[in-house]
Amino acid sequence: MLYALGVLIFALGLLGSIALHEVGHMVPAKKFGVKVTQYMVGFGPTLWSRKRGDTEYGVKAIPLGGYIRMIGMVPPRADGKVSRWPKRMATAVEDFRATSRSEVTPEDEDRQFYRLTPGKKIIVMLGGPTMNFVIYLVLTLLLAVSLGQKHQDATTTVGSVSQCVVKATDPSANSTTCPANAPAAPAYGVLKPGDRITAINGVAVRSWDDEVAAIERSANETVSMTITRDGASRTVSITPVENVKYANADGTKTKVAGFIGVAPTIHSYYAATPIRQVPGQVVSQIAQGVSVIGQYPSRVASVWDTVFEGKARDPEGAVGVVGIGRIGGEVAASHQFDVQDKIYILISLLASINLLLFFFNLIPLLPLDGGHVAGALVEAAKRGRARLQDRALARARARAAADPNSPLLVDEAPAPRKPIYVDTAAMLPFVYAVASVLIVVTLLIMYADIVKPVTIG
Repeated sequence: MLYALGVLIFALGLLGSIALHEVGHMVPAKKFGVKVTQYMVGFGPTLWSRKRGDTEYGVKAIPLGGYIRMIGMVPPRADGKVSRWPKRMATAVEDFRATSRSEVTPEDEDRQFYRLTPGKKIIVMLGGPTMNFVIYLVLTLLLAVSLGQKHQDATTTVGSVSQCVVKATDPSANSTTCPANAPAAPAYGVLKPGDRITAINGVAVRSWDDEVAAIERSANETVSMTITRDGASRTVSITPVENVKYANADGTKTKVAGFIGVAPTIHSYYAATPIRQVPGQVVSQIAQGVSVIGQYPSRVASVWDTVFEGKARDPEGAVGVVGIGRIGGEVAASHQFDVQDKIYILISLLASINLLLFFFNLIPLLPLDGGHVAGALVEAAKRGRARLQDRALARARARAAADPNSPLLVDEAPAPRKPIYVDTAAMLPFVYAVASVLIVVTLLIMYADIVKPVTIG
């Protein structure tokens, strides 16, 4: 039940993010006068729709994305321009152009997307990714001021007692399985989980660090330890033995210190993050997001190895919507997390997805938003160059008009320059190629998420 609830919560959060992404495109498009005929969340068969004004709003059966339909996405073919694509592909380009044109009525001529200035096109296409980034910021700030960050403090209460003495630097060592002939730990049979250490040799123990320091400097010396057990105070004697432990955080140095074989009870709690720390946290997460996008091809390759070569699933590999939904369900159903942990993980997961969607959609490849932004930037550059050429010609004509001996004819004004548009329709074969790759990658990851999913265990 909790598993299904976790999947449902994640699915609703993802659908909300998709819906707001498309709102980010639609609002500026309508503001700039573009006719938006459809606003859809999902793909495939329509489950529900309603038309208001020029726009049909609806939900489709496959919740793997969404779209808005704006009329006139591509400009008409320039007069005399011949396609460089093979005949079959050139025909497909012209069919696409004709389909786009068929949506335009005479009264809608000025409401076509391609007629927008490059700056307005960029605003429309960046609206979706920007909305994802805003969602990420809102969720991050919400976590910061509510739950904040999880802290884990060692208390002076004994959490576990080792059975034997093992080197603290031995990665295979644990407190329950002892090597043959290993000596018993000094605390074994003397201390119990739940004992609260209050003093050592008469000196009050106020933190676990106090306990560690007192034991480490007392190797081979019997110490008197005051503890509280079952509400009653008592004193026990323990003789720490010498043991090897790490002397620094990176594990490059070791030292010999006193050891009795106890570990503390950890007190876990959440505390709100100071607002002044949030910008640094955001910058760090942005850097991680850029790194993840940069490593995406290698992460997909690891999924390929899992599916076709039988290798174990890399927990750092690419995970799709199905996989993340399963993780959300596992988190909700897990007994190793309390309610606060589950809320924190699910919100963090949704925030991370929105940050990655922001970066992914900025990749300058059609049909992604970044590809349309790149086209608008090229259009702006071409228009800027044309303006510079026109100004240079105007100055030359002015000089010629002032010089009767100039060979430049200035009797007739030059014909007005036609608006310059980047013909994104001509990139249709490339769009098909990119879309095909994205579909294959999506299906590959989805299959891996079903057959060999990444789990929290």
